Amino acid sequence: MTLRPFAFGFFVCIQLLAGVSSAPAAQTKSTQSIDQMIEALGGQAYLDVKDIHTSGRFFSFTRGDLTGSDIFSDYVKFPDMERSEFGIVNKKSITINRGKEGWKIVGKREPEPQGAAEAEEFLKGFKVEIDYVLRFVIKERQTTVQNVGAEIIDFKRVDVVEVRDPEKNRITFYIDRDSHLPVKMQVRRMDESKVREERYNNWHKFQGVMTPVYVSRLTDGVKTMEIHLDTAAYNSGLADMLFAPPSKSK
Repeated sequence: MTLRPFAFGFFVCIQLLAGVSSAPAAQTKSTQSIDQMIEALGGQAYLDVKDIHTSGRFFSFTRGDLTGSDIFSDYVKFPDMERSEFGIVNKKSITINRGKEGWKIVGKREPEPQGAAEAEEFLKGFKVEIDYVLRFVIKERQTTVQNVGAEIIDFKRVDVVEVRDPEKNRITFYIDRDSHLPVKMQVRRMDESKVREERYNNWHKFQGVMTPVYVSRLTDGVKTMEIHLDTAAYNSGLADMLFAPPSKSK
């Protein structure tokens, strides 16, 4: 705001007061949109999720063209563990991450530790995923939430809400005004210029939690992956040992 000369002091005061009163209103609308989205996703049942197990098929794309496909099974245990399995039996490849540690296992080979940079990259990506952001980032004191307008996506009116986490990553939700479910989410991390995007479709309820069984991922507007879920299970009591590498064979 540009301040006017002292002669317009009374007008300035009125404008400042109006600004002060409108800022909380904008913030309230933004947080209300997020609250409505969380409620639509399952409310307390969604927030109380401690672990997630999903399975299905993924399709990989290069420059927007389909280049591969495989089955997968993915296990997540909050706050920072994930195990992803691709393929079947002897041809299976497994990636395990637990905080700042990580391993790769291909077929019957011995587990190989991830490098420090690779494990760090996992954590950075994990902490800007929708399930982490809505359960942990939103309630952090340094997180800011701002309504930045509205758009039409696939003939749906959506509210656009921008979240800045404590690391200043920009996370933007596009929320269907009718269903209050997210249509898509965009992430631009502080340490890179690319924009990563997830689009959500075909929502189903599993154990009280709304889940998109079709997810597409894009980078700078170019499709990189499609995920088609067959199953989703929440709070199945995943053991910590699932996120540790198998003992080396003697």
